[in-house]
Amino acid sequence: MCASPVDPVLDLLHRRPELVVHALHRLLGWELEQPARAEPVDVGDTQLYAHGYEWSADLAFALHRLGGPSTWLAVVAPPAREEQARAYLWPCYAALLGLRRGGPAALLAIVGDEDAAWARQTVACGFGALTFTPLVITRAALLALGEGV
Repeated sequence: MCASPVDPVLDLLHRRPELVVHALHRLLGWELEQPARAEPVDVGDTQLYAHGYEWSADLAFALHRLGGPSTWLAVVAPPAREEQARAYLWPCYAALLGLRRGGPAALLAIVGDEDAAWARQTVACGFGALTFTPLVITRAALLALGEGV
């Protein structure tokens, strides 16, 4: 179940997980190794506990590929810009999901039009060359896709 069931975007993806595949393909242009099917998985696999607090992504999906291994996708739909979450939590959600599920993982951020450029920024996750870049689509684009598919 999504962490924010009143959010129409999260509710749409929860009810229609196939839209994840369409969004990756149509909105982000993933042509090669396109996932064949998206299946919701336990969002608990993205949970992080630290200093008495608990965080997790809003949704998580297995992307089952035709003739290949599954990959994993954590999904967040922040209601506003959250610098600390983008810089520290989002990379953790993807990393934890990949570690706990045993395969490559990514994070999809679903944001308002005005926050798309902000969300797409690559962030440094420490010293050296360790960086993280989320996948980003807008709420409007996903809702339009949901009406058209």
